[in-house]
Amino acid sequence: MLEVRERFSMDVANLESYSSYVREVDGECVFVRVWNNFLFSGSRSGEVTCWDFSSGVELWRSVFEGPCSDSDCDDEVFFLTESDNVHAIRMHSGEVDWSVKLEGSSDFVRISNGFVWVTTSVYNFEIQDYSEGVVWQIDFEGRVRNKWETFGRAWSLSDQEGKLVLGLSRPRSGYAIVSENGIDYPELEKPQPVTTGNGGGDVPVVLGHSNGSVSEIVDHVVKTVSQVGSSVRAIDYFGGWVAGMDSGGVSSSEDFGSWSINLGGIIDVLSFGPSLVAERGIWVPSWRDGKSVIFLINPKGGSVDLEISHHSRIVSVFGGEEVICFGDDAGCVFVLEGDVLRRRFSMPLKEMEDGSRSSELRRKIRGLRGG
Repeated sequence: MLEVRERFSMDVANLESYSSYVREVDGECVFVRVWNNFLFSGSRSGEVTCWDFSSGVELWRSVFEGPCSDSDCDDEVFFLTESDNVHAIRMHSGEVDWSVKLEGSSDFVRISNGFVWVTTSVYNFEIQDYSEGVVWQIDFEGRVRNKWETFGRAWSLSDQEGKLVLGLSRPRSGYAIVSENGIDYPELEKPQPVTTGNGGGDVPVVLGHSNGSVSEIVDHVVKTVSQVGSSVRAIDYFGGWVAGMDSGGVSSSEDFGSWSINLGGIIDVLSFGPSLVAERGIWVPSWRDGKSVIFLINPKGGSVDLEISHHSRIVSVFGGEEVICFGDDAGCVFVLEGDVLRRRFSMPLKEMEDGSRSSELRRKIRGLRGG
């Protein structure tokens, strides 16, 4: 496995230098999401903020019990899980249409087949693990239609052809398929606890396991299981999967050549997003020695195209074709757009840093003025 930390010694610009703009929330940024022309972020303290994506202007800010967990969107409604609740919120105004109090900690939320699906879990302090899990089916009026207990906590929730795929921890150590008709537990050839998952919709569902294997599910059938290293912490799919490991390693599926590199730090999140060329790249923040280095990796071969430094830990990410957004544990949200990224990459480093300092000063002045 190639050690990227030893190979790279180039000067790197900071994250703000490449960002179109930076915004702040109160507390660690648990999630960041772009939907149409809205940018959303939720924090561990329970604060949810919505900005106009194009301008960066704040539209509304609300505080819930917290901590925030997850979000999804449908038409003009933003769905939020936090504490033991799920909320339906109007995107334009921040007005809460309805709220439902659930049992246990509200984890994931997905919109599928005309319903809101939420997973909850209960942590058992005696055994130091999650002992109970439930998946809830709620209609768009906020009425609970059904709920099913699951064998283990759901560590991922994906939509696939109108059904939900849940990646499960012990004791099931596999996955479940949920629909209006109930819950099924397909067998994995070698069951292992799921630690993370992604995909769904028009692409396969991919699940990362505690032993480093990756399960790829197509049409609710496991297509491949590959061994890639230590426990999987983050995974994404776009024409193939790329997974980040507990060990700091990053590995790809056969679609990209089955490459592996080691970034030398903790990987909390990763995502496909814009690159320095026309095709998408894979963005991987790595936390080591009290600072982050964000790597932009070419999926075809695993070469590193760019390094970006950051003083705080990156804990959330949202990626699209021409945008990548990061949230850190200091409560900052960074928006990087493809055209801005490529333009600034061609600038001298000092010119980028000067622009970054000017931007930081303007941001502090706005904060003092309350704007």
